[in-house]
Amino acid sequence: MSSINFGSSFFAISQFHANTQASSNALERLSTGFSINRASDNPAGMIAAENFITRLNEISSEITSIDRNISNSNIQDGALGSTLDNLADLDGLVIQGANEGGLSGSEIGAIQTQVQGVLNGISHLGASGGSNLLSDVTTEMVVGTDELTGDDITETVSFSDLASVIESDPEAAQRLVDGAREAVLERRAEVGVEARASETERRVLEEEQINIARTASITRDADYARESSNLVRSQILSQASVYTVLASNQNAQTVLSLLDIRA
Repeated sequence: MSSINFGSSFFAISQFHANTQASSNALERLSTGFSINRASDNPAGMIAAENFITRLNEISSEITSIDRNISNSNIQDGALGSTLDNLADLDGLVIQGANEGGLSGSEIGAIQTQVQGVLNGISHLGASGGSNLLSDVTTEMVVGTDELTGDDITETVSFSDLASVIESDPEAAQRLVDGAREAVLERRAEVGVEARASETERRVLEEEQINIARTASITRDADYARESSNLVRSQILSQASVYTVLASNQNAQTVLSLLDIRA
């Protein structure tokens, strides 16, 4: 009888320790918010969770880089838009300069000064993000006539020469402005395509980020409802184990007392 009681006591004590450990584990998960707090909790799950976290960090860095590219694209687009406005001003000045018959020399000089001012403004804007976009705009300007053949003698002029070209060859000046506008429009369209591609890539990464974060949460995060239930259950079982040990000890003492009486 005594051996049976001792066996029950040892079993109850073993259950008490097991339930106490279960309570401790549940409390740890509730306090940290994670179901995996050490490798022994779930080795495979721990590896998966770490891989998810690594990928989430990579996505976060990629999104930051894309945001920077989008900001740069917006800056370029703004600069190109302002450049187009300046080119519209130049267009009007070129048309005024072409009316040589109705303008005095001082008026032509004033127009050239205004043109140079606009050119300086475009230069300060850094059109197309500092590339040689407008410096590549060139045309041929008539500078004279060959006395032998009667053919026009031409010279290559660039967009930066516009102020001087207005007086010498208004048609060439107009071609320079038109060429510059076409180049800016083409570059602005390219910037827009790049920005849209970046925005699309960002949306794809954000979708991946959401899906991975959801999967990582399922793998790593604790289920508060379940862990709370486990905590209450293990505490009740621990108390039951204590009562079992006490009851077993009490029964053993009762039996010994009876034996003493009989003796």
